[in-house]
Amino acid sequence: MKNLMAWLVFAALVGGAVFAGPIRDDYFKTKDDIEKSKDTPEARKQFLETNIQRSLRRLLVRYYGYNNPEKIKISASNYEQSEKDKLTYYFKYEEYVGFLTFSNNPEYYYAVPREEKVLQKPKADNK
Repeated sequence: MKNLMAWLVFAALVGGAVFAGPIRDDYFKTKDDIEKSKDTPEARKQFLETNIQRSLRRLLVRYYGYNNPEKIKISASNYEQSEKDKLTYYFKYEEYVGFLTFSNNPEYYYAVPREEKVLQKPKADNK
């Protein structure tokens, strides 16, 4: 009797999920359409640059006491993705070079780097 009851409950759950109706289907179709419309190469690039720029600002202020972090602007010419680790980005800004390694893909998620390193290039002495 318990087995019969368990099978009936299981069948009701599976049947309910399969025959949920057109409103449920319309909801998931609309949700997918909205997510796909936001997922463009331009939007991903902009999101990535925002993540790198925010991380670089925080990094330069923390390690070097950078005075005007709001002036830091990042473009495609200032960074490149590592060939070995797709979550690592190398950057060059003014006299600073370094890398940022993220835990999640910074094209899709707001992320703080899990590993970061910045070096300041030595200034040439003019003697």
